[in-house]
Amino acid sequence: MPERQETRVSTSRKDWGVDVAAMAGSLVHEIKNPLSTINLSAQLLQEEWKDADTPKEQRALRRLQVMSSEVQRVERIIETFLRFTERHELSLEVKSLNEMLEDLAEFATAEAERSGVQIRLGLSVDLAPFSFDVDLVRQVFQNLVQNARQAMSPGGGELILKTDRVERDGVEYAIGEVIDTGPGIEADKLERVFELYYSTREGGTGYGLAISRRIIEEHGGFIEVQSVKGKGSQFSVYLPLERKET
Repeated sequence: MPERQETRVSTSRKDWGVDVAAMAGSLVHEIKNPLSTINLSAQLLQEEWKDADTPKEQRALRRLQVMSSEVQRVERIIETFLRFTERHELSLEVKSLNEMLEDLAEFATAEAERSGVQIRLGLSVDLAPFSFDVDLVRQVFQNLVQNARQAMSPGGGELILKTDRVERDGVEYAIGEVIDTGPGIEADKLERVFELYYSTREGGTGYGLAISRRIIEEHGGFIEVQSVKGKGSQFSVYLPLERKET
């Protein structure tokens, strides 16, 4: 990965304090009830006016259809926010990150090759199994791999999955890296890639990276991203080899 003209963003948040998930759940419940009522009323009115024949009635029907569509969009946004704030109960097992990434690469190869993307592995033999939630961490890497593949479509490129063992501030981490040779991310956009609802890709949902960061932080780790415009991006996931009891 080139080092010059590099932009790097590191994420680490531990200041949630209050139980955001409980507050969000209560708020979502209070918002969804009136939204459901509005949506149901709009649908009933659409049914009544489905045979509208005058221009005025047809305009009213179209407005009701827009109303229903917008209410459903707000409901999806709320559901995404709820998933983001939800605290995961980690199911910790001593597993091999190398083996997990090997399985993921095998699973992703067929679709990647259809996009002209070649997957390479660079897994460290020094990285022993350690304790993490396999399903949640796999979800994180699946999202990163999918993002990398989409960034390189339709022109294709190379996607590299690497692991290593590193020390940061006296803490031993397993590091898993997803590196692509795509177009890279502009510096002003890179600062926002972990924001909820923000996406650098047209049609992107904007919550995959936000939820991924949340999952890694729940493990006591963090994610870094480096990017060189026109040369590619590198997402580095740091997971502590030993968890501290809190």
